[in-house]
Amino acid sequence: MYQTFSQPAPIIFGRGAISVLGEKVKEKGCKKALIICEKGIEDAGIVAKAAASLDESGIAYVVFNEVLADPPDSSVDKAGAFALGEKVDCLIGVGGGSSLDTSKATSILMTYPGPVRNYIVAPPTYIDTKVPLILVPTTAGTGSECTNVAIISLPDKNVKWAVNVNTSLAIVDPELMLSLPKSITATTGMDALSHAMEAMTCINWNHHSDLYAEGAIKKIAANLAACCEDPGNIDARSEMALAANWAGLAFNNPVTHVGHAVADALSCNFHTAHGLNCALALPDTMALIGPAVPERMRVIAKAMGIALGGGETGEQLGNIVAAEIRALMRKIGIKSLSEMGYAREKVISFEPEVTASFLSDNCPVKIDAATAAKLLAAVYDNY
Repeated sequence: MYQTFSQPAPIIFGRGAISVLGEKVKEKGCKKALIICEKGIEDAGIVAKAAASLDESGIAYVVFNEVLADPPDSSVDKAGAFALGEKVDCLIGVGGGSSLDTSKATSILMTYPGPVRNYIVAPPTYIDTKVPLILVPTTAGTGSECTNVAIISLPDKNVKWAVNVNTSLAIVDPELMLSLPKSITATTGMDALSHAMEAMTCINWNHHSDLYAEGAIKKIAANLAACCEDPGNIDARSEMALAANWAGLAFNNPVTHVGHAVADALSCNFHTAHGLNCALALPDTMALIGPAVPERMRVIAKAMGIALGGGETGEQLGNIVAAEIRALMRKIGIKSLSEMGYAREKVISFEPEVTASFLSDNCPVKIDAATAAKLLAAVYDNY
């Protein structure tokens, strides 16, 4: 048996790192960049910081600020048409996962004919994109800046599928995350935690990814609540920015499994935030798989700072980890599905989507219809 670990692009990390953006675009020989972002990111002044660096290096730029949450293929096609019309030679994604995924998918349309839905399939395929693509996250969540995967919604099919592309550089600046509201800090942080835990327990886990995953879990357990309690805590923000980045590296090769299949089903049907959905699915996903991966669950428990006796079974470890995750969720204000007004029967009805998801095939427990329904019920009942 052999394993593969890959890092799609170099990563520049640190406070104030956004200042090198223009220099790096210039090094790539580019003359005109397109900044792709959500309107809120532009309004928060973050795009201005990126623009200032481009101005300093003499790089022309235009802005596409129409990114949508859980980006649908139509919004990517719109961004692609704008990029081609402006004759840009570099793409810069600035924002959360939606902005970064939109930027990745837009890179396809800079080389290949649209529409982009022609390339969004499950399981994802690799598209050899050519345009320089620089990714600047403003949340400590998706880790999308250091993965090659873009998640795009196909509303007519009620699915979220993926495509793999080339990325050129990630710039991770914790100072860009200081204005992030508590609720988004909480849900994106839980997204990162789910990436790390699912990467470690996926059937395709690997030793190199485990290093990043375990490190990410330790940092999230120690710093997520602090970021929520004091958004201006730059030390905690820096630790969370690094944790999310490490979690992205952790799942880039192993990918995620049934927790994300549940999250995608919730997202497609309730249109709730991806990070929130990952949080809701995570505890009972860990409880489900504990008996199948006891030693990996033991490492996760220790990384969370849980004191263990040493003789716990896999089932016990899964339940212990699940309880610790729920405690963290309550501490940072994550609401349950019932608190948000969703019906139990509706949630359980998503069983076919979870069972059919290619992500479920990566789970160490076989996900058949009965198991998926039981998991969905547990997600609803246990938090």
